[in-house]
Amino acid sequence: MKIAEAVDETWHRVHGSGRLEVPVSVVGALAFLAPPDDERDDVVSYLLSLSAGDFSDFARMQWAIFVKARPDLVNRAWPLISLWHSEWSLDDQAVSAAKSVADAALRAGQLHLTGTDRRRETDLFGALLEVLRSRTAKSARGQFYTPACVAEVMARMVGVPSEGERVLEPTAGTGALLRAAAEAMRELDRDPSTVEWWAVDVDGLAVACLAVNAVLWGLGNKVVLGVGNGLTDEWMPRALAERREPMELARAIRCMADLIRITERPAGG
Repeated sequence: MKIAEAVDETWHRVHGSGRLEVPVSVVGALAFLAPPDDERDDVVSYLLSLSAGDFSDFARMQWAIFVKARPDLVNRAWPLISLWHSEWSLDDQAVSAAKSVADAALRAGQLHLTGTDRRRETDLFGALLEVLRSRTAKSARGQFYTPACVAEVMARMVGVPSEGERVLEPTAGTGALLRAAAEAMRELDRDPSTVEWWAVDVDGLAVACLAVNAVLWGLGNKVVLGVGNGLTDEWMPRALAERREPMELARAIRCMADLIRITERPAGG
């Protein structure tokens, strides 16, 4: 909550209301960093020293790495990725505000949470959306995020997943119940990456956060996320198709790159 409150105060002071995907994307870019313990403070100091333009390059690089590593999650995380990799990129004012948010998150200790194994113990993005969105706005959408302690109790009440099982969460939010289930599995020496995690929510930004959380929590590569009403929509076939599309594109790009390397190789090489 300290990190979320620092991000919220900074974003609304420097930028004003709106465009909440920007501070969320900044926290996401930082969350992928996991420096060794003896280098963490140096990494924080380096990031704090960056100019706004240099930080923009850093965020762009972080999300490019995500796209390459997890094409299966690209469509769901696109609200966060597109800020740095599309024709609708941020203007100078928004980039400057994004850097201020990064500095606030770093000074509040984000890398000492998401940059360690503690990343599996908490849902930073659930807290972040909880703070960034006013109570009135949340009530209008019917959105309230499940505290970690409640999620852990509920996960154990419904039973700890077995390896290879399919887990379905039709009102996932940022994934608090999935995190609790994964942690309960680890306590029993079960591997969460063997599970098929299916989750959907009507809130696209929350699902984008869940796409990041799936990586931070080590949920593995069998993650299918959708945006829609999990109780009424036929969301599962659509989510599978949206997951498959960037994966097929990534394979095609890799094949093309291999072909270019082969054709450019000197004869007899």
